[in-house]
Amino acid sequence: MKGMYLVKPGVIVSKDVPLPSLTPNEVLIKVKAVGICGSDIEYFKSGRIGNFVVESPLILGHEVSGEVVDIGRDVTSLRIGDRVALEPGIPCGKCVFCRSGRYNLCPDIRFMGTPPIDGAFREYIAYPETFTYKIPDDLSFEEAALLEPVSVGIHATRRADIQPGDVVAILGAGPIGLVTLQAARIKGAADILVTDLADYRLEIAKALGATNVVNVGKKNPSCLTDYLKACDVVIQTATGLEALAQSFQFVKRGGRIVLVGHLPSSQVPIDPNLLIVEELNLFGSFRYVNTFPIAIKLVSAKLINTKILISKTFSLADLQMAFKYALENSHNYIKI
Repeated sequence: MKGMYLVKPGVIVSKDVPLPSLTPNEVLIKVKAVGICGSDIEYFKSGRIGNFVVESPLILGHEVSGEVVDIGRDVTSLRIGDRVALEPGIPCGKCVFCRSGRYNLCPDIRFMGTPPIDGAFREYIAYPETFTYKIPDDLSFEEAALLEPVSVGIHATRRADIQPGDVVAILGAGPIGLVTLQAARIKGAADILVTDLADYRLEIAKALGATNVVNVGKKNPSCLTDYLKACDVVIQTATGLEALAQSFQFVKRGGRIVLVGHLPSSQVPIDPNLLIVEELNLFGSFRYVNTFPIAIKLVSAKLINTKILISKTFSLADLQMAFKYALENSHNYIKI
């Protein structure tokens, strides 16, 4: 089979590799669709994200759907021909975090496309039955691949504890920001502001139900008087330090800030006294936990629209071209 390997920053090559063998609890999946995530782009561009460094050829990709073509002898819930989506992190199942139901925090989790674990840009994957989910026939493989970012948005809104009637600001209108917007509406947010630097993305946000959208590259956030110190919840999905600073401009006293987007520096401008005197609640949100079943239901019921996020598609053979397009057109697409 073909596997697409990142061999050095900016270079992906196709290699012939053996078809994976199955353990008793695994299924063999023919990959049908894989989304390119921002983390994939960062690995492609620089070969590292923080302490995760690509030191040997690596297959990227963790937003994936496909079809079951073989099953291990102990598999009971899946059959050949089933259409499926994969949850890309496999936790150890033994540590205190796994045993307490927070397996996204497992220190030994094996996450697709994160060095040294190969990801989904290949023709076939062997994967544990436990983290392989059936998808309905009316859900396209492309929509199903985006259940992974949908899960990120669902988890972020859970961390934010959004209540009916809340005023919410979502900073960043990339794929994560746009699915978080939809998840926030489902949880009952009454007024949602979305900010970004790209008008194209903000148009999509408006179509998906944002109350107001603002290009903060053209308009200073201080002009948004209706939202300054007035938001019950601020969810930061953008990756710039400016977004972190804006979070504190928007959140009201006693409000909640949830950080989702990874920041470019470990040194950030936060006034700890502000957290104290305004009793602000600052949360991190990392990946997701126990979200895929609800994500499937919400997307299948058309309560979350992933189809609108798909801007362009490429064949597996053209993966190098796809990454180049992503780098050169960052403000002109949502998801490839």
